[in-house]
Amino acid sequence: MDEYDALHFENCELKDACTELKKDTSELEHENKILKNEKIELDMKSLVLHEELERIKETFRLKEETLVTNFIKLEKESLELKQRVESLLVENNKLHETLKQIETDQATNRRWNDSSQALNWLNNHHNRGRKGLGFEKKHTVYPCKRKYVGLPENIVCFYCEKPGMLGILLHLENMP
Repeated sequence: MDEYDALHFENCELKDACTELKKDTSELEHENKILKNEKIELDMKSLVLHEELERIKETFRLKEETLVTNFIKLEKESLELKQRVESLLVENNKLHETLKQIETDQATNRRWNDSSQALNWLNNHHNRGRKGLGFEKKHTVYPCKRKYVGLPENIVCFYCEKPGMLGILLHLENMP
């Protein structure tokens, strides 16, 4: 009987231990369910973040492609502009050279023009009635529509034909 009591006592202890283990397993199963739910939520968040990461990678790839194409376009434009600037610089240098040449030509032509102007002045003012090539006859211009004429010798009023400034001044005062 002692053995029976010992076995019964041991059985009771084992039953108590089993109930405690069942309680622990139920608690662990409950915690396991909570952890599984948390894991599912984290997996869903991870999936959403992974999809967002893939979308961001795709947009970055597209932006990188557009950036590369824009960079290539800008490089081509800069090369074209550089070539254009170089051609304009060459053209500018050529224009400076032609400007210098024109200035020297103008300076030499000015000397010829100045001398021909001097010869014309001499011809007009001091030819003393000479005739021939290079000499022109001096034409005297008489005013037919004007009332008063100033001659180097004297001033004559053509209205009253009085010489001097007195006749002119008298007519100017009496004119309406």
